[in-house]
Parts: sequence; C-alpha cells; structure tokens
Amino acid sequence: MTLPPSPSQPVGKIVSLQWLRFVAASMVVLYHAAVYLTMMKKGAHVGFVPMWFGGVGVTLFFALSGNLMAMLMMRSDAPTFLMHRVVRIYPIYYIVVALVFLASLASPIKPPFDWRALSLFPYGGTTYPLGVEWTLVFEIAFYVFVALLIWFRKTGSAVSFLVGWLALILLNNILRPDNPQVNVYHPFLLPFVTVNVGFAMGMLIPLVWRDRSVHPVLAAVLAVTLFYVGSSLGVMQVRWCMGVGAALLVHSLTHHVPTWTHPVVDAVGDRLGGYSYAIYLCHVPVVRTLYAVWTDAAPMTLFWSAVGLTFLVSVLVGEVDIRLYRLLKNRVDRWSGGIRRAFAMLFLLAFAGATWLSI
Repeated sequence: MTLPPSPSQPVGKIVSLQWLRFVAASMVVLYHAAVYLTMMKKGAHVGFVPMWFGGVGVTLFFALSGNLMAMLMMRSDAPTFLMHRVVRIYPIYYIVVALVFLASLASPIKPPFDWRALSLFPYGGTTYPLGVEWTLVFEIAFYVFVALLIWFRKTGSAVSFLVGWLALILLNNILRPDNPQVNVYHPFLLPFVTVNVGFAMGMLIPLVWRDRSVHPVLAAVLAVTLFYVGSSLGVMQVRWCMGVGAALLVHSLTHHVPTWTHPVVDAVGDRLGGYSYAIYLCHVPVVRTLYAVWTDAAPMTLFWSAVGLTFLVSVLVGEVDIRLYRLLKNRVDRWSGGIRRAFAMLFLLAFAGATWLSI
C-alpha cells in the first residue's frame, strides 16, 4: 500500500525509497571498489569499508523488489507485469554489456562471453561479463514466480505461497547450509538459498501488515539489531536477519512519508534512485578497468577515482536507462493484449526451457 504523495512527491513515487535504492547501490560500489583494490593491487587495503556493505546493499535491493512486486501484482495482468519487468532489466543490461565488450578492445580486462549467462536464466555458471549478474538471475526468477501467481489467479494466496517458500528455504538451510564463498547456484538449488529471504520477506510483510507499520527510525534500529544478532550466529542466520530487517525498513518507508522534505531534495533523490540500476551494472567493469590501466597511482587515489568515475559513467548510462525504459514501457502498454500474452508466453517458455536444459 502506498500513502498519498506529499505535494512535492510525484504520484506513484516514494522518494525515501529512491534514496534507499541509491544508498544500497553506493554500498555495493564501495564494497567492490575495496575488494578489487585488494585483489588487483596486492597489499592495498581500504579499512574503512566494512565487508558487509555488499551483502546489506544487495539485500536492500531484494527487499525493495519484493515490496514493489507486492503492489504491482495487485494492479497488473500477468503479461503486462512480465513484459514491464523484461523491458526494465534486459535492454540497458545489453547496452552496458556491449559497451564493456567495446571497451575491452583497448583494455587488458577481457570479459567472458556465454549466451547462457546473457540470458540471465538460471544455468549454474559463472561466465558473466559484468561480474554482477548473479543477482539478476535471482531477480528474473522472482519475477517469473510473481508472474505465475498473477497468471493462475493465486495472488489472494500469495501469503501462503511466500510462507511455504520461506519454510523450504529454512529446510534447505538445515540440510544444506549456504556456502558464503558461493553466489552462483545450480537451478535446482537457486530458489532455496537464503539470499531469497529478502525477496520473500519484502513481499510478505506488506501483504500481512497492509495498513500499518513501525516508524522508520524504529525499523532501522530493529534492522541493525537483527544484523548484529545474526552476525554473531553465522552466515545463514545473518542472511535471514538481513532479509527481515531490510523488509521491515522498506515497508516502514512506504507508510511514513517525511513531512520535512524539499522539492529539490525530492527531485535529486528520485533521480539518484533512478540511476541505481545503472550504477549496479556499471560499477564492477569501471572499477576493474581503471585499476588495470592506471598502474602507478596510489591505492587511495585509485579507490576514490574508481568510485567517482563509476558515478559519472552511471549518470550518463542512467539517463539512457530512464528514458529507454519509459519509451519501451509505453510501447508495451500500446500493444494489444494478444501480443503481450504471446511475448510473455515466449519468455516463460524460454526461461523454463533454458532452466530445464541446465538441470
């Protein structure tokens, strides 16, 4: 449920969530800039970037996605929902991949090529050209799950499906604990690893707690507390705690629109949140390429240059992304219902076929 917008907030937008998207993207950028500095420049270390930034940033993205899907599934038919998601994820992804391969002609960084990886369907491999696509595989699988709920008119039973999903994740955790060194999974295991808790809880909480929530400050305190409790227990436990905490925070922000915002602050936050997907796609190739070609710079100069260049490139790509998605989404909306159903069915068949072959 979305509260009515404030006068400075565009209809359908919750600017605090846009800011959260940007924060999540920035955490992932800082994490990878620090990790690749250590990997590619032996002995270099960025001590002020916690290693949990990456996991928390990704979990926030998953919880945001789950919360959004809880709203979208109530107001979209399945073909429209699925095609909106397809044009949101794939076009700018392929543009960034093309740019990375083009840049590799003059760079020592040579991205791998595998058509199965480019499909973003589950296949259990690791040959992703951008180095971040493993999360998009989870994202696409989640969209298919939601689309099937809509298609088979099971949205009214979504809570039961989500609780069952969480139970299966828990059972898998007991029988086959997550390996913290692994983030690419065989298609059979992919739905049952703990990183899915962010999606499931992000979607479940607004469905069962539809008309109320805790205040964002309390939600943030609970999220931080859960994180530290989980961290003291193990990988599986912290992922559950991060999923629950992130979902609580996202849900609270959908209900508590701040009254002290300013139109300029809202506009900036909305734009930065809109750039978050471009930031996510661009950051690892930018970081790795800069580290590979600028060999004589001091580590901290490299680190901050990589972060700054990532945001600069992402603004340019993000503008293309925002405009392209708006154009393609409007085009999908102009299609007849039959064309939307045909394309949605083709996508589902391709997903099912590719997943089956991988299994």
